[in-house]
Amino acid sequence: MDQNEAIVAVMSMAIGAATLLGILGMWFRGRRNIASSTVASFENRLARLEVALDDVTTELGRVTDSNQLLLKALADRQALPLP
Repeated sequence: MDQNEAIVAVMSMAIGAATLLGILGMWFRGRRNIASSTVASFENRLARLEVALDDVTTELGRVTDSNQLLLKALADRQALPLP
């Protein structure tokens, strides 16, 4: 092996190692971004679910109040003597 072949071999290994390290670095950074975006989207969904649940409980309270009012009105109406 002469000097030129040795230089080509060393440069090929260096370029291959740099390429491999670059690809691995991009892969690990990509996986980290996917994990953080997954957690963020899950937190957003939980926040929307919490707001929706609060809305449902508010509406359920209104329905309960209107039901009680209606039952009271019907009970008072039956207490009146029939003509």
